Amino acid sequence: MSRPGFNILVCPDAALLKQRIDVLLKQAGGGYDQRTYWGDDDLPDSFWQDISSVSLLGGAKAVILRHVEAMAEAQLKQLVPVLGGPAGWPFLCVESAWDRGKPKLLKRLIKQKFWLVAEKHGWIWTSPGLDTKSLPNHVTAWAKQQAINIPQPVFRKLCSLLPVDAAALGSELDKLDLVLGERRELEMTDLELLAPVLELDFWNMLDALTQGRATIDVWREVLRERSSSSDNLLFPLLSSLTRECRLLWQLMHGEDVRLPPWLKDKKIATAQRMGPHKVRAMFTLALEADMGVKTGEKSDTQALESLVAGLCALFAAPAPGARRP
Repeated sequence: MSRPGFNILVCPDAALLKQRIDVLLKQAGGGYDQRTYWGDDDLPDSFWQDISSVSLLGGAKAVILRHVEAMAEAQLKQLVPVLGGPAGWPFLCVESAWDRGKPKLLKRLIKQKFWLVAEKHGWIWTSPGLDTKSLPNHVTAWAKQQAINIPQPVFRKLCSLLPVDAAALGSELDKLDLVLGERRELEMTDLELLAPVLELDFWNMLDALTQGRATIDVWREVLRERSSSSDNLLFPLLSSLTRECRLLWQLMHGEDVRLPPWLKDKKIATAQRMGPHKVRAMFTLALEADMGVKTGEKSDTQALESLVAGLCALFAAPAPGARRP
């Protein structure tokens, strides 16, 4: 299958972006070496080399550019000559928030020549991310792919328990698939495995962490969970953590987020206090915890302890500059 010259992916959920890229690469035959860069930073020479030069060792490259919406107009114009060439396959990820069913797209982005070309050829994919309305469709698709039958009462209960975050959703569905084993029908008792919707006031916990005054309280919560079962905390915590990171990132880049004014002011202050480096580091800690459990390298309890220890260490450290080292 021949590939497009490039693809534009418009979605606020990083996990859904990755899923879509993986689908496109698989449809094109696979074998692509994925290389990721960030549009909110100065693009290194390796990005321009990957996107415009064929590898001397052969092999195809998928060049993923995250947060294109954060790029200045001059940077966007620099992309025009290098998109659509025979070298790396570019994926431009636009992760702006959505409002009333539509993405908030900046004029400096949609007026670029490459955007118009992508519109003409149908190379733009859009998704608002998960919500309570779209989640059942994702569950149905998962059940069909795994050949799992879900009776309607079980299906309704399942959808009420699952998180509206693609990464956390995938983790919960993986757990169900594991517990089913050879069985191909989901039962109501299987749902007891799922983590309940997060009861913690995650925002207050994060706000306290960023101010360096919650280490003892957070560890007390972890130790309490360890005495029973960390299933009740880890995956809801990961879901809340990634969602909060996404919101802080939007506020940090001046995007309009619909929140009560008092809460918005507090979150803006937290975003400024953290800076982009720490928001990215939080994403990384969440990914490491999730992958540690999925690969079997860590138990849920171990992953939870590592995650909280990483968060405490992150916010105990002096705030770095705006750029990554």
